[in-house]
Amino acid sequence: MDFWKIGNDQNKVSIKWSRNYFEDYKQLAYNFYDCGFSIFDEVICSGYDNIKSDMWFLTEIFLVRQSIELGLKSLLCRVYNKNNDIQKAFIECCHDLSMLFQRYNDVGNENYLTNEEKEWMTKYLDSLEEVDSKSDMFRFPFEDEFLSKYRDKFLDNVDVANNLLQAFALVKKCIQEGIALDENKFDNTLQPEFFIFASHGIGNCYLWQRLSDEGFHVKVTGYSEVIDFIYKNSNISKETKLYPLMFMFRNTIELCLKRLSYSSVDDGVPLEIFRAKRRSHFIKKDLWKNIKPVIMKYANDSGNDTEVIAIVERLIGEISGLDKNGDNFRYPTSYSLEYRFDKKNIDIKNVYEYLKAMI
Repeated sequence: MDFWKIGNDQNKVSIKWSRNYFEDYKQLAYNFYDCGFSIFDEVICSGYDNIKSDMWFLTEIFLVRQSIELGLKSLLCRVYNKNNDIQKAFIECCHDLSMLFQRYNDVGNENYLTNEEKEWMTKYLDSLEEVDSKSDMFRFPFEDEFLSKYRDKFLDNVDVANNLLQAFALVKKCIQEGIALDENKFDNTLQPEFFIFASHGIGNCYLWQRLSDEGFHVKVTGYSEVIDFIYKNSNISKETKLYPLMFMFRNTIELCLKRLSYSSVDDGVPLEIFRAKRRSHFIKKDLWKNIKPVIMKYANDSGNDTEVIAIVERLIGEISGLDKNGDNFRYPTSYSLEYRFDKKNIDIKNVYEYLKAMI
């Protein structure tokens, strides 16, 4: 297996950033949004498919939330004249959408939203940050604090999605310097709330989590099935889907390793190590390092060939080298505005099969 193998020029994607921070962040925002919107459309149109309503929908929330973050960061790249100011804003605001939007408004160079739109956006992003302040609630198992508030409740998928889409539409209006298409016209009847609940689970998202696996099943299933759907969706260009796919693959591999770590607590991985590494994004140094001895013990005790373990270790090492912290395919640059993955050719079919084999 070779990550860099180019089997067919039809599947080749050339990664070459423009080196214009505004344009590059804007383009990636649109890419994540297009993938997220396609999932939203599929979930709503699927009717009463519980896996899509309960699991795919959570992945869709992350994708659109990420598109909003990228869009706001693209705006900061446009309104700030100095790279140091952009870097400072990125570091101080991090994933906080409320802070990013406030910082954009505070600069004062642009004013493309009406007062009503600006007020709605401010309230909505504040509401979103109350639920998902670190942009990890829809990537990893729910935390106890979240479950204590929302366990066994039903999200109204249509209302939650419509608000997310309106928030992105307002960011896009700013990006396009006040131009908004008719389908993105502001709807002042939408309540500026991130979580809107329904009284039933039919076609809606049931907020639940298995006690037996710490919630990994929901996230692994959601991300892995969304990956397949996006990859096979011919309406999304390979250039558009590449980075969202790569990010989701990297996130799913991390989830799978953490799931293995949790399932191995009784058989070798100390509980304190699992808890300490649960939030780590280092798939080789922290996660694989602690899981491998347990897997080796099982293989040796049962007389199984350990060659497969060596292959898995090599693949994990390669993915870790490509994306150590899990953010190389989430943003065009680092906080220091360095392009970390550029001027590369990738065969999207080969990469899909390569990473799918790992999962």
